[in-house]
Amino acid sequence: MDLSSSTVVENTNDFRATSIPTTINGLRFYHELDEWQQDNHFIRSGYVKGTNSYKSSFNSLFYIHNETGNIYSHLLPSLVIAGSLVYYLKFQLPLYESHLQVWEWINFLQFGFAATFCLAMSSIFHCIKSHSHSVARFGNQLDYFGIIILITCSLISIMVFAYHREPKFKYGFSCLFLVLGSICTFLTLDPKFSTSVYRPIRSTMFILFGLSGVVPIVSAVNTYGLEVTKRKAGLNWLIWEGVLYISGAVLYAMRVPERFSHVEQDQASLLNNPMVGKFDIWGHSHQIFHVLVVIAAFCHWKGLVQCYHTMHQDMLA
Repeated sequence: MDLSSSTVVENTNDFRATSIPTTINGLRFYHELDEWQQDNHFIRSGYVKGTNSYKSSFNSLFYIHNETGNIYSHLLPSLVIAGSLVYYLKFQLPLYESHLQVWEWINFLQFGFAATFCLAMSSIFHCIKSHSHSVARFGNQLDYFGIIILITCSLISIMVFAYHREPKFKYGFSCLFLVLGSICTFLTLDPKFSTSVYRPIRSTMFILFGLSGVVPIVSAVNTYGLEVTKRKAGLNWLIWEGVLYISGAVLYAMRVPERFSHVEQDQASLLNNPMVGKFDIWGHSHQIFHVLVVIAAFCHWKGLVQCYHTMHQDMLA
């Protein structure tokens, strides 16, 4: 880098400091981070530099930085889901069905647990990732494992209710999803998998794993017909769920919208560009992905409840 380029960087940093001072709570710019913390260069500021302290990392819950949205967008919903699951099973479902069999309870509980676990692991990771390289890597693996658990349990939960009279399909597809989930888990254990270079591969893997749920849906359409499948599998809700998951994963992989607020220009252009750093704290791709995941989980719950009621209607028919 020549002298003029260095001057531009220094002046640009001075400009950005007027928006988010690095002195408050130790927030830093991207270029000030250690290499292991550098993941998304489109987000220029608002970073918590490596703390090497769990206490300091957890203290970041109480001030605003560029992971605040990622933490709370999954921490709060995880608590809501856990409480809502207990309330729904204890007070709501008995209003419709006089008796819940044990396996029906377990099916609802396994999805509720998976959603709670996934969101909790995600929020914990985003909170402790500032600790150190080793802790961030371990937290990242927990985050991926939570995603795999959610996808696996989501797919199996639909199979249990939709194919309750077809044990061959129910157990066959459930085993398939367990195998795919195990393969994904094995891949995430590779340290390289969590690096920014593998971001598109990660997104593609999770998308393909989720899309494997299309196979039993196609089988159900061939067996029962489209209209019956819509009722038995809660198909409309599942379509919305898939659209939300895929949209979030694509935005995350492409780093939209923060890539549109990142410019490689001279100082004058930066000063006159109101978009620079606009998504550093709020509204960047990872936060959008988190919100869409929560909405998608709600859509899955609605589809699962529809599957359950349709199953009981079929039993009474």
